[in-house]
Amino acid sequence: IPWGAAHATAASGAILAAFLVPAVFLASPFEISPVTPEDGTGLNPLLVDPAMLVHPPFMLAGLVSTAVPFVLGAAALLSGRIDGRWIRAVRPWALWSWLLLSVGNILGAWWAYTTLGWGGFWGWDPVENSAILPLLPMTAFVHSLMVQERRGMLKLWNLALVFAAFALAVFGTFNVRSGLVTSVHAFALSDVGPYFLAVLGITLGVSMVLLGWRSGRLRADHDFESLASRESSLIVNNYLFTVLALVILGATLFPVFSELVRDVRITVTAPFYNDVVGPLVIALLVLIAVGTVLPWRRAASATLVRRFRVPLGVLAGSAALLAALGMRDGFALAAVAASITLAYVTLREFVIGARGRRAAGGQSWPAALLALFERDRRRYGGYLVHLGLAVMAVAVVSAAGYQSQARGILAPGESFEVGGYTLAFEGLRERAGTANGIETEVLAAVTVRRGGEAVGTLEPGRRFFRNFPEQPMAMVDVDTGWREDVYVFLQGWDADGVAEINAFVNPLMAWLWIGSGIYVLGGIVVFAPQPARERVAEPAVPPSGATRSA
Repeated sequence: IPWGAAHATAASGAILAAFLVPAVFLASPFEISPVTPEDGTGLNPLLVDPAMLVHPPFMLAGLVSTAVPFVLGAAALLSGRIDGRWIRAVRPWALWSWLLLSVGNILGAWWAYTTLGWGGFWGWDPVENSAILPLLPMTAFVHSLMVQERRGMLKLWNLALVFAAFALAVFGTFNVRSGLVTSVHAFALSDVGPYFLAVLGITLGVSMVLLGWRSGRLRADHDFESLASRESSLIVNNYLFTVLALVILGATLFPVFSELVRDVRITVTAPFYNDVVGPLVIALLVLIAVGTVLPWRRAASATLVRRFRVPLGVLAGSAALLAALGMRDGFALAAVAASITLAYVTLREFVIGARGRRAAGGQSWPAALLALFERDRRRYGGYLVHLGLAVMAVAVVSAAGYQSQARGILAPGESFEVGGYTLAFEGLRERAGTANGIETEVLAAVTVRRGGEAVGTLEPGRRFFRNFPEQPMAMVDVDTGWREDVYVFLQGWDADGVAEINAFVNPLMAWLWIGSGIYVLGGIVVFAPQPARERVAEPAVPPSGATRSA
């Protein structure tokens, strides 16, 4: 970035120094142990899992990468080059950070589901919240960036978003290293918490000073012309992401505030998050669908009626069908209906685009769809992300809201029921560990039947480590199907071989990972560079939300 290289170098150097200081002077990871052990303790048992090979690197890379948009924004303000050049420079880095953070959080949910043995995938733990918080302003930024590119608006807001994303990444570092809020996740505490609190304060202070200093040059080039426009939907989208981040941040810190005010540490539990975050997510799903249909700037009333007639019918029809099928929970019904509508609107964009290319060039449907991605990866990759999000939302509502759970204390040969399945305990067996400090594993054979027919045999268990005898780890076993997962966990047993087994049936759980795959694939498409090519002969395919009469 020749327009601000010196300022970017100075800003990145300051960030690098801020993170080197504790590593060198305060809590060096290379400090020599006063005692030389004959054999190392080994990894914490929680980390002896294949998911730990990928989740931490993606999560750390995502958090670290928030520094690059911050540096580019600071360089733009310091150099006074607040124009399209900083937008072009920051866009790929913002997408990269957003993609890494998304993958890191998805892998974290997968690890929690397959390892911890509680039947869920997201518990609103303070460390989990610290991981998702930077993703929210970064997601808002990659959307509002389009408004600045097309309309020259939201200049101050966009800079504030990239600054907020980095500040929240620093907050996460402070939170997990200081032990400010109790977490079920195992992190080694240290004395660097106050230092990172100071870094967070400096980050926020510098951000506000820079924004205030250049605020006079950050006025919008245009005003909003109509509430019925894509830019209006995107700014409301941004407001919802901001409220979502503030709610999660406030609830995460609430135990600290309650202790300061009332001298009682009150922890906010998962039901609060679900009750507050759920409606915001439903509003986001609806708004994404609305924004897909709306044109830029403004639209005539007749155009709006024509564009929204079918999507509104899909929303009402899906809600009525779900109610007729027995869905009585209002939140679940609204979330699934909104997700179905979003999926419909998104798929319709692919059909309209491919149909236009077929009409213009006589291509086959697969070739026409592929050409859409080749021509406009940002747009159609974004649609894939939205489609994946819709699938994920349906899966989350189903798995979290309609989960069946049962516990059985069983002697060999006994069984219990859960979610229409019969689980029969056949007995325990023990096997020696082979690597990673594992001393022994105890497995329970559980036969799963449905309607009298055998579905399969699961072997949940407990894993014991030589150097962590008081920390046995769960060995979850899951029978995964398109319709639901049967999730079994061995809680314990006695000397007579009587075992306590927890079982869960999670509807549509596999679709959470399928939707996540679609989401990530769309993110990769968006991030991939657009191939340089001559476009003169390319047939124009206007978006369904566009209107030439507006």
